[in-house]
Amino acid sequence: MTVGPQSDAASAPERSPSYGRPVPVRRLRASLRRIREQGEEQLEDSGELNLVPYLDIVMNIIMFLLATVQFQAMLANINITLPTAALTTETTSAPKPELNLTVSISDAGYTLATSGSVLYRGFRLTAEGVVQTTSELPTLPKAANQLDLDGLSQILSEIKDRFPDEERAVLTASPQIPYEQVVKTMDAMREWKGRVLFPGVLLSAGVQ
Repeated sequence: MTVGPQSDAASAPERSPSYGRPVPVRRLRASLRRIREQGEEQLEDSGELNLVPYLDIVMNIIMFLLATVQFQAMLANINITLPTAALTTETTSAPKPELNLTVSISDAGYTLATSGSVLYRGFRLTAEGVVQTTSELPTLPKAANQLDLDGLSQILSEIKDRFPDEERAVLTASPQIPYEQVVKTMDAMREWKGRVLFPGVLLSAGVQ
């Protein structure tokens, strides 16, 4: 059986009218977009998380932190050292002990005490302090049954030499001492031979 040209033409595959023609760009872009959307839908359906946006956020935060640390380091290098004041080399002297001078009048005479210690009869004032030679009282006994006002002023003058800045003294008296003797004693304590001794004489409670 002889096959003619018509049989060859019938056996040839049918070709699309667009076969061999170029595809338009618009149609190609639409196809790519459709393929990409299908791929994204498949990723969403598969449950996988897209980490790209989160990585972008983390990178931005890291850059911000680095910039902040660098700015703080620049501030730390600023010299804010204050000028130091010159130190004074003056030495402060030790405070002198308070005198707390007390003069007591009794029938036997005058008894003196300073800073809680009683001055016994015959005491001496030295550079080291008070030297007690006896333990007899009163400090200044009566002379011819009279209070020794001059002797009291002399002793107070010696004490004043050791404590030139001291001005106060306390005066106490027994109840039987006349007030006139108290006034004379106050005058003897305040001044002697034109020299001011202890002008701030204070009367103890009970002195009348």
